[in-house]
Amino acid sequence: MRFILILIILALSFAVQANQAETPVIKVAAYHFPPYFSAYDNQHLSGDVIAALNQHQSKYRFELHDVPAQARFQALSETGCCQLMLFEAPRWGWSRKLPEVVASEVLVNGKERLVAKRAPGRGQEYFTQSGLRFGGLSGYHYPFLENTTDQTLLEQRYNVYVSMSHDINVRMLLNGRVDVIMMHDEYLNKLRDKSWYNDLLLKDEPYDEYDLRVIVNPNKDFSLQDWETALQILINKGVLQQLLRKYGLESPLLVDAQTETVR
Repeated sequence: MRFILILIILALSFAVQANQAETPVIKVAAYHFPPYFSAYDNQHLSGDVIAALNQHQSKYRFELHDVPAQARFQALSETGCCQLMLFEAPRWGWSRKLPEVVASEVLVNGKERLVAKRAPGRGQEYFTQSGLRFGGLSGYHYPFLENTTDQTLLEQRYNVYVSMSHDINVRMLLNGRVDVIMMHDEYLNKLRDKSWYNDLLLKDEPYDEYDLRVIVNPNKDFSLQDWETALQILINKGVLQQLLRKYGLESPLLVDAQTETVR
């Protein structure tokens, strides 16, 4: 009897492994862009979305892959590691670097603005001064810097120091090593409970607004429709709404769905 029980357990184990082996693995590229993804924090929206997708559907198994920001185009190319990327703006170089990709409907609207350190008598006019030393992130596209990601060019032409994280830039700003940093509102909201948040001076007007979507390379055995079908499961169950709320975010996709339901 004991021998038969062991055989049953082994058979069930092999069946589970076989099922997992047959489930297509969809690799999702992500680069440091908190709160959407962070290479330095286990808590981020992309990770939560991937976990929820794997919990609530079984047609695909999604895996998150950390890539450098400047390598995201290669990641979705024919020879790259991944099929899609979450929370990315199509106009951030995709039409030029990888025109074959397609984009989903808008998931989140975002804004970027300049941030300085508060000082007596310092106001909004400070951001227009000449000779300021800027702090930016490697691989990021800044429209007022001609969207260049060349670190040497950013340093020599625009006086921009490029680092790997917002945390580094904030520390440099508060320590006086740079005068102004570029930061998106979604991350600034996360900093509101920090003791030093009120030491930050935010430019009233954002210098950029963007639409974050899902970017898919349809030539890699996973289509935009496949993605939308998987995501709809999270929407129908209210899971996506909960995850966005966790990070203080809203989605026009969900607002449109609610409006349609009321009608």
